[in-house]
Amino acid sequence: MDIELARTFLQIARSGSFVAAAEHLHVTQTTVTARVHNLETQLGCALFVRNRAGAKLTDDGERFVAYAMQLVQTWEAARRDLPLPSGAEETLRLGAEFTLSNPLQLQWVMQLRRELPNPAIRVVIGESEMLQQRLERGLLDAVLVYRPEYRAGMQVVQVMEEKLIQIESTRNPEPYIYVDWGPDFRREHDAALPEKTRNVLSFTHGPQAMHYLIQCGGSGYFRTRVTKRGLHEGHIRVVPNAPEFSYPVFLVYSRDRESELLQQAFGILRKVVTEEGDWTDHWELTP
Repeated sequence: MDIELARTFLQIARSGSFVAAAEHLHVTQTTVTARVHNLETQLGCALFVRNRAGAKLTDDGERFVAYAMQLVQTWEAARRDLPLPSGAEETLRLGAEFTLSNPLQLQWVMQLRRELPNPAIRVVIGESEMLQQRLERGLLDAVLVYRPEYRAGMQVVQVMEEKLIQIESTRNPEPYIYVDWGPDFRREHDAALPEKTRNVLSFTHGPQAMHYLIQCGGSGYFRTRVTKRGLHEGHIRVVPNAPEFSYPVFLVYSRDRESELLQQAFGILRKVVTEEGDWTDHWELTP
């Protein structure tokens, strides 16, 4: 199938109009109509219902969105990876959740470049669900996540054990800062600390919350690897008798695509995990 058909379909779905899609794609409305007709003929079903308000997806059109996105993403990945850059023999495509991108993924990539200079490396940062979907479709080779999805053909390996502990500023322990560490944490947190389910300040990004706490005060739950420096310097302290929550890090990859290069990369990751100290050494945390 012509990839432009999928691109055109997705643009109409986003804009809700053949006219708007034509303007965005810099083609005529006749071209857009012809592409949709071609696509519908190949699929054997109607994808849009057109009316005065624009174009609405049919039930089949709704179902085709995920396939069209996969087609476009796969094509774009192929264009990036083929041919390999000069001097590169293979490609490593590594994903990580936002809060694992620095320093863990970054240190991993830096060490990979030092020890394995020949592979080309593609680094992707995003939400866990998106990363694992791309992994399943073959667009990534391995991902670092906190909450792995156990799917057929996927290998899940715990690479690091972490805890979430409650700490507070030694200058000002108020207010309580809720950091959203995911659905499992929300459920366990609310069960253990029902009095803290309602709060005036919350963050979805741990490093940002830690910066706020150091600068302005407060208390909240943070990973042990980002508290060592602050505890040593006396900016923060552990809240006594507060419950702790497990928060391990997992490496996920496809068993079907396992290779010698990937195994070398995983060995380097294990070394990085062993050697890495306080993650805030890579941040600016001036109180």
